Amino acid sequence: MESQIRYRGRAVTGEDIAFVRSLIAEHPGESRRALSQELCRAWGWVQQNGALRDMVCRGLLLELSRGGHIELPAPMYSRPVPFRKKPPRIEMDQ
Repeated sequence: MESQIRYRGRAVTGEDIAFVRSLIAEHPGESRRALSQELCRAWGWVQQNGALRDMVCRGLLLELSRGGHIELPAPMYSRPVPFRKKPPRIEMDQ
């Protein structure tokens, strides 16, 4: 019996993983976001308002990648870490 991965109530089978691998291979230069949007369209993952369930799909892709089932492209963008200055010292009357 084939083991299944469950993500947010969806059973992800070996066929699904093979489909994701082929999708990544067909779009080698695409970002993770573009790949997740393409996967949402292929699987019909949309919200009630018709918008793609992009963030849910990205979470699935990340989980599959961390589990060693697929290899995602490297992130194209990284958020800069905000530089936080110490507030100035306030002199108080003693």
